[in-house]
Amino acid sequence: MGRAASGVLCFALLTSPALAQDITLLDSDNFARGFHAPSMEQAVSWTAAFYDESHRAIRTHWEIALFDAAVDAGLPLPLSDTWVHEEFHRAVLENRGVASFDDVYHFRIGAGSTAVSHVRDDNLVRMKAEHPADFVRAHEAGVEGEHAMVLRLEQQHFFDRSTSWNLPLYWFVKANSIAYIESGSTSEANRLTDRWERDEGAIVSRRDFTGHDFTAWVYDLFRPDEPYAARGMHPSGVGLRRYIRESDLTDAERAYLHRQGRLAVLNLLDPNLIGLSGDRFSAVAAHVLTPFGYTIDLDAFIRPRLFIALHDYRNHERNFPGIDATLLDQIRVALWQQPAHELFRDRGGRLGGLVSVRVHRWNMFAEVEAKSAGWVEGNVHLDRSVTLRIGRAIRASDAARGRE
Repeated sequence: MGRAASGVLCFALLTSPALAQDITLLDSDNFARGFHAPSMEQAVSWTAAFYDESHRAIRTHWEIALFDAAVDAGLPLPLSDTWVHEEFHRAVLENRGVASFDDVYHFRIGAGSTAVSHVRDDNLVRMKAEHPADFVRAHEAGVEGEHAMVLRLEQQHFFDRSTSWNLPLYWFVKANSIAYIESGSTSEANRLTDRWERDEGAIVSRRDFTGHDFTAWVYDLFRPDEPYAARGMHPSGVGLRRYIRESDLTDAERAYLHRQGRLAVLNLLDPNLIGLSGDRFSAVAAHVLTPFGYTIDLDAFIRPRLFIALHDYRNHERNFPGIDATLLDQIRVALWQQPAHELFRDRGGRLGGLVSVRVHRWNMFAEVEAKSAGWVEGNVHLDRSVTLRIGRAIRASDAARGRE
């Protein structure tokens, strides 16, 4: 893992809408200080490798459970589940030019909550006005990253026969996500917001970019055209009021969020939670929040190396279908229809797709991925994009892919 984190040369061609070229050398010093967010693919790959290697090294089940609790709840560490959650938030923000800092790097024992801090109000005002779908996604991206990380570990276990014991992590991630989503429709969100605003006071740089992820998500999901400044002034009188309380939600918004908490229970329909994954075939259900609402998925694992995901994308107006298939971890093809502008009240749909080809050579790999406009879990671009990734594999089955 350490070698992979020391820096990867990568190239990105982004077409949104004009073709542009971006060549980036990942600066490990800045990364260690949290100034640059890794790509979503990097965050998932590194975190999955961290848990896979750690769990295999520890071996004893009760020690693994204690380890997972320690690195997430006791002292949240870089590469932990907490870290991938925050880095997915940051990836969406950074993709739209919003700088931030991951407070995981403060190494606070028993922090309780971790902020994405050092975000300027004017950048949030601009991002919502210019990119409302990305702004909504920024709120839900944390649980998107956690889901993608668990799915990566399950793929490694099924296809690569990884021997790491991950059950405590699976339960921790899924149960915590369900509880967090559900808490947004209760008065607990108000108590948390009061405490955060009191503790942060007039120091803008200490504030999280959003507060409770899901009160903010449903608020902006329903109100994509409302100016960000309409939130009003912060209680301290310095800066804008960022955090949305449960009491700020309409009855319809509160009911919708409560429904998402109940639907999130679908993520427990997963045989991996009881140590079963099948020999030739396995399937899991998934509920994932999106910029336009949510998706209900059925993920199928078929040996020797075929992964298929069936998607039922849903916004306020209708359902949209999608399918995603990966063969031999080398060829990926996805087709979908999604809301025309990735927004909650879009009535019209838009066809889209993704094609990816990956090749390995010794312990190196190269991958070309092209997609049309649309939401894809773990891909930061809602616009169309073409990405070339080059990197050195952490392990043959789980490469630390290059920065997009």
